[in-house]
Amino acid sequence: MISFEKIKKTFGEDEKPVFEDFNESIEEGEFVLLTGRSGSGKSTLINMLLKETEPDGGRIVVNGRDLSSIKPAEIPFYRRGIGVIFQDFRLFDEYTVFGNLEVTLNLTGGKGKDTEKRITDILKLLGIDRLYKRYPGELSGGEKQKVCMARAIINDPKILLADEPTGNLDPGSSKDIFKLLELIHRQGTTVVMATHDFDTAGAFIKEGRRVSLD
Repeated sequence: MISFEKIKKTFGEDEKPVFEDFNESIEEGEFVLLTGRSGSGKSTLINMLLKETEPDGGRIVVNGRDLSSIKPAEIPFYRRGIGVIFQDFRLFDEYTVFGNLEVTLNLTGGKGKDTEKRITDILKLLGIDRLYKRYPGELSGGEKQKVCMARAIINDPKILLADEPTGNLDPGSSKDIFKLLELIHRQGTTVVMATHDFDTAGAFIKEGRRVSLD
């Protein structure tokens, strides 16, 4: 499903190498945990899969398509098949929980007659349907991240990317997020998660495969 082939990537004026010859394959339905020290390239791999940054060499293939062949105008359509959970939430403060999910459906062309049911079903799946009228400012960090998870899977993506989803959360909330990610994975979604907390993640992600970037 996803393959990194001879990836090279440098950063900074001194062109410090992050990846020099990185190769990895991720099969459909896998749960892959990217681990490594700060600066090892965890977020960089996530951003390359999102076409937010490009490798300096090598190629990335997703669902049989070389990402270098995707034109700028095609990027939004490519991203519709990928759910993303960020560490910093990125919710719209002026919208309720329900409104945030509705905006996502509007932006991705997924809105339809069953919009309300789809949103309600996702919120129930994640155990946060009681929060649908609340605004982000009224939520805890763990609740915000669960809303972000709902937003990420509202369009039934085949791939879910999570970039340090528990980085700003307390231990209890982190455990809840890992449990929900495992639930989403069991429904057939391929999950790629960058995490600094492998020990906790490993306790809840039973079928996860570790890829260390150190």
